[in-house]
Amino acid sequence: MEFTDLSRYLPIRKTRILPFSKLRHMKPIWMTQSLQPIQEPENMTYASELAEQGVTVVPIRRRPPLSAFLNRLTFPRRILFEMTSRCNFLCRMCPQQNLKRPRMDMPGSEYRRVIDEIDHYGVEGIWLYHLGESLLHPEFRDNLRHISTKKNLGVIWLSTNGRYFTEENIRLVLDSNIDYVNFSAHAVTEDTYNTVAPPGNFSFVQTNLEQFYKMKGLKDLPRKPYLHCQMIEQETTKHEVDPFLRKHFYRSEIVSINMLEYVNLPNNQYGFSQRTRKPLTSCSRVSRGDCFICSNGTVTLCDAAYNGEIELGNIHHQSLYDIWNGEKRRQILALNEEGRMYEVDFCRTCTDYDI
Repeated sequence: MEFTDLSRYLPIRKTRILPFSKLRHMKPIWMTQSLQPIQEPENMTYASELAEQGVTVVPIRRRPPLSAFLNRLTFPRRILFEMTSRCNFLCRMCPQQNLKRPRMDMPGSEYRRVIDEIDHYGVEGIWLYHLGESLLHPEFRDNLRHISTKKNLGVIWLSTNGRYFTEENIRLVLDSNIDYVNFSAHAVTEDTYNTVAPPGNFSFVQTNLEQFYKMKGLKDLPRKPYLHCQMIEQETTKHEVDPFLRKHFYRSEIVSINMLEYVNLPNNQYGFSQRTRKPLTSCSRVSRGDCFICSNGTVTLCDAAYNGEIELGNIHHQSLYDIWNGEKRRQILALNEEGRMYEVDFCRTCTDYDI
């Protein structure tokens, strides 16, 4: 779930912060991708009611842009494009714990070549990561500068665990065309942080986050690049959700409290209790039209298939356009439309088809 500070948009005389146990059950306020409230009567009336009640931290949902990308079948709607599968952390809930494909960097020239193809067709959004810490890529700066020359990549996301989000890299990001920075802050205390992100350095990461707040400034928010400050609710962090919201809501454009995914991993069993699941028929991940490009070139349409279990092709051998229009994807789309995803061996045991 995503939360923001309502006082940026409406006057609130006597503010109060509700506990997460209540916030998680509230109806969200609909926002644009540029983090402005959707100017529809019902949405604005609801926002005004919350402001009158003094509720300053509110749940939000960002509405996708209404464009041809929503129903386009011949090219991905959104793309998660992994620069590297290497990571300097080994977070307890992350699929890095189960990564079987090579930990490697995609050659910078190949990365930029595919960026050119994506820009040619245009997309709703691109995430410059999948698994791995993008700042570790030896040509990260060259890649980012190349991306910043493009006009058709939609909403651009970068994610970092913060260890290498130094002043130099912060400045590079502030000067780029990145729209959102997802910062995995995880916790508010060192003890809790250490249960999530070994061998992370809590004080170092927090110092870099504070440096970002300082260099970006806190006036006139929301302002790009929007900060999406994230923690994942799990067994070792759930007691710090409320302190996390209170610490970051007035400085981050969005505070994100995510539920556990990949709940088939041993450390993520807590995620089973976070939602009920209907029997598998169709998959929301496949229906969204998202594309995942791994650092070894493998292309898939599901982030749960992070080890290449559902490989559509490889961008080192084919164009992304040809891969996306290939027979493998057509077969999966047909099964999904008919509600028969349980016939796919990998999908039959999936636990995240409804997210």
